[in-house]
Amino acid sequence: MICVTLHWRKETLVGLESRGHSGSAPRGTDVVCAAVSALVHGLLLGLSEVARIQDLRCEVDPKAPLVKVFWPEELAESLDLLTRTVALSLKEIESGYPGHVRVAEVRL
Repeated sequence: MICVTLHWRKETLVGLESRGHSGSAPRGTDVVCAAVSALVHGLLLGLSEVARIQDLRCEVDPKAPLVKVFWPEELAESLDLLTRTVALSLKEIESGYPGHVRVAEVRL
């Protein structure tokens, strides 16, 4: 199962963690895994290349697989459109594939 954790401070999303495999299909053909991976990768690109956030805290381990990304709290409100769209999209995947993706929310 892919486990996604959304990290909130008050009403603002400040980080995301994704780990695991969905197990919905053989490796290389798993559309659930591909969808989650595309969203998380899109978030990383949006934060680093489009918004040009310099002080992202990011950890990527493709073997696990694991992605952790946290952005500065003071920039979170200006990044809200991007980050909430990704969070909402991940929740939609969870609702369509409940045995393969779990989204948890943590209040810091």
